Amino acid sequence: KSKKFKEKGEVKPLPEDVKEQMGYYIEYNDIQLNKKILADKLTEISKSTKDARYEYDLDFKKEVNIKLEALKTLISELKEKENAVKQSLEEPFIVQRINNDIETKVFQLENLAREHKLHKVDRESFEKLRDKYKQEKEALEQERDDLLEGMKLWIQDLKLEKTEMSGERKLNKGRFHSKELTEEEFNKTDKEFDLRLKKINTKIKTLEKLTK
Repeated sequence: KSKKFKEKGEVKPLPEDVKEQMGYYIEYNDIQLNKKILADKLTEISKSTKDARYEYDLDFKKEVNIKLEALKTLISELKEKENAVKQSLEEPFIVQRINNDIETKVFQLENLAREHKLHKVDRESFEKLRDKYKQEKEALEQERDDLLEGMKLWIQDLKLEKTEMSGERKLNKGRFHSKELTEEEFNKTDKEFDLRLKKINTKIKTLEKLTK
């Protein structure tokens, strides 16, 4: 069984290549969020083409078309970026690969024990192979646990950042109700908080999924 997670100070730093891969996974999911936001904006602005003014007001039509083209360009650029990031992703992620290798070792140990009982493997060979597979399995479990500790520490930091951000957002709401901020100022900053919280949630969900 996996050893209990060590104290915070003892956590091994995550290898650079693993951090890089985590970054790619986060970036990929952030792109999905941005694509959804842009698609929603595109749907919203497309409604303006149904407006009566779109038919007879040339300035209105031009403004709508400029916005639509700008959004389509941004979506196209995001898709290009998504493809580039996807090529950098190593799938499955290292934690899943290690789990697969551990399952292989368990399978080998079970097969070895069964074949030994059926007298198809001599005792000396059985003991040598059993010890070899056990050691390999333990080394893999240790590698996985070290990675999970570092990842869970990163997730904890992100959750702390999210709590602080939520507190700032509530404070912002208080500033609006005390009339320190105008409704326009409040709505602008609240939208920014909303986007920042969505992005941090995407990071947390991405990393939590990678630890499974």
